[in-house]
Amino acid sequence: MKFVVTVVLVALGCCVGCKKADAPVDATQPLTESFKTAEPAVQTTIQTVNSRLNEGNYLAAARAMEPVLAQPNLTESQKQAIALALSQMNQALAANPSLDSQEFYDARARMFQAMRGKSRF
Repeated sequence: MKFVVTVVLVALGCCVGCKKADAPVDATQPLTESFKTAEPAVQTTIQTVNSRLNEGNYLAAARAMEPVLAQPNLTESQKQAIALALSQMNQALAANPSLDSQEFYDARARMFQAMRGKSRF
């Protein structure tokens, strides 16, 4: 009887402790949509960022995002799209910690600051 109770408790503990994995974030569409009225150079940069995200080259995507982050007066939808891109990168980092580097950390920090609308300087 103790064995059955133990098995049931372990099974319940596993069910309670398990959670459904977060759905993968795809920031490419929101980035495209939010920057569709931006200058052509910015739109080209967003296309590059989207290509790098689709390739899984997150550091290159973060590097490519730099000129966009320097844009003054980002709209709320653009900030939200940047937040989604940051979330996508963070998910990839959580799944593959070997992606982590100081450069990637710094690039993500700049994205966060742009998304929050605050300058570091």
